[in-house]
Amino acid sequence: MDHSTGREVRLRPEFAHLYPSIAPDRWDLAAVMADRVVAWLLRRPNPGWVATDRILPPEHFEFRGAPEERPERPSRRTDATEL
Repeated sequence: MDHSTGREVRLRPEFAHLYPSIAPDRWDLAAVMADRVVAWLLRRPNPGWVATDRILPPEHFEFRGAPEERPERPSRRTDATEL
């Protein structure tokens, strides 16, 4: 996969049983993987899943590459002072 396209992630094999719809050891874009995990969680009839602060917990997923740069969004306070 082209590393210039953004941060990549893969599911660690020892956690594959928690994500049956995701193949372990396959690198993919982090944003795509996050969408897959969210879609899978939403389709589960009785998830029994406790929300964490991250969709892709680093204990379950391995990352490589730099996180995508996000343009800084001004806060509402900044918006008001810049007018």
